Amino acid sequence: MFDTILQDVATRYGLSLDKARQLLGMLVSVIFNEKRGGPAGFVDLFRSQGLGDLVASWIGHGPNQPISPAQLESVLGSDLVGHVAQRAGVDSATAGTAMSAMLPEVFNTLTEDGQIPVGSTIPERLHGYVGGIGDFMREIGGEGMAALGAGATAGYKAMETTGNSGGDNRAAATGSRGSDGGGNKWLPWVLLAALVAIGLFLLSRCHRNPEPATATAPAATTSEAAKPAETTSAQPRLQIDNQDGAMNVGGQLADADKARLADSLKATFGADAVKGDIAADAATAPAAWLDKVIAVLPDLKAKGVKFAIDGDKVKVDLSGVPEGDRAALSDKIRDAFAGFEISGLYDKGAEALSKLKEGFSADDLVKALSLMGIRFDTGKATITRDSMETLTKAADAIKKAPSGTRIEVGGHTDNTGNAAANMKLSQDRADAVAAKLKELGVADGILTAAGYGQDKPVADNGTEAGRAKNRRIEFTVAK
Repeated sequence: MFDTILQDVATRYGLSLDKARQLLGMLVSVIFNEKRGGPAGFVDLFRSQGLGDLVASWIGHGPNQPISPAQLESVLGSDLVGHVAQRAGVDSATAGTAMSAMLPEVFNTLTEDGQIPVGSTIPERLHGYVGGIGDFMREIGGEGMAALGAGATAGYKAMETTGNSGGDNRAAATGSRGSDGGGNKWLPWVLLAALVAIGLFLLSRCHRNPEPATATAPAATTSEAAKPAETTSAQPRLQIDNQDGAMNVGGQLADADKARLADSLKATFGADAVKGDIAADAATAPAAWLDKVIAVLPDLKAKGVKFAIDGDKVKVDLSGVPEGDRAALSDKIRDAFAGFEISGLYDKGAEALSKLKEGFSADDLVKALSLMGIRFDTGKATITRDSMETLTKAADAIKKAPSGTRIEVGGHTDNTGNAAANMKLSQDRADAVAAKLKELGVADGILTAAGYGQDKPVADNGTEAGRAKNRRIEFTVAK
């Protein structure tokens, strides 16, 4: 059911399929969390954070709006995300990024008929994805979720019943002492009482005569055990500034990661060109993005480039890079860090929007908007995270448009594949862009969305460059 998204997430974030499956299983468990009201309560959490339109796009048909790791963390809480990461054996940034990538499609699949599942019992068709995480499910959401198998659930329930109703069982045994086998019924309880008495005696001795070297920490209460474990790993981060060929570096990495990066920096720029220092800390989590950074180092030779990465967020400053090199460098960083939240990239449309003079016309506005490089996941209507900064600037400009302005968001594809499928994809992408702009504050009634499929090419579909130009979002003044 989710094999494609598992493969995609595993490849994109450098995870094994097993870890990706673990993260998906824990995500499903969070959705069906009994203590938070199951899927309906999950939706309410988003609404309480002002993300009602976002979660609504995942229900039924239509394009699924993407969610950022920061938004996901604001809804679920950093403790829970950290707990999931610890369970899966990955850093918190990777866990948050992977779950945010999976969530829209997962929830859309659960609600494909337009209905939110009732209750907190995980559907049988999802059992294959949540097997082996029963402890995690009990920690976060109660037994109503743990419908992973009657035997396991019944065994867990039986232990609870024995532990909480021992007094009732003893009373029953007392009443039946005169019946056949009564002595055998008494024996387990006598042994249990003796063990309890011995335990209490030893415990009292420990309290009277503490021995710090061998003392055992008090057992956690049930409520304490249910709390998500706190992660102690610091988040890796890195900054690289190219100042006239001198590479000034900073940040914090795990020891092994620092050694790898130092070797790559020297090999790429020369030992004499590398300045500054990166802190090495054994408590810092491994940098899941290190291979991506090493791969893009040769592109950071451009004088004036500033690059920083912290978790799943990449920030660049290309203002010091020659104008003719900014677009190509931005494309390389986009491709290298697909799926990351990226700010500071060069975008022709964003630059045109920044140059609009006060009192600009609707025609001036749509010309600038149509230069924007809005990207989508391949074959989908999911807007990539690196497009969000440009769309935010677009929304700000549209808000300043002349009164009465109406704008059509047009979706276009190349001629690869089925024409009918391309028509649907172009409409879904246009809808997704219009919805995102509205989410960013554009008032209702200004935008309409239309899909044109492959019917209005602007370049030759016989070349890759031409097909890339034909895959576009085009803005026009609506009549």
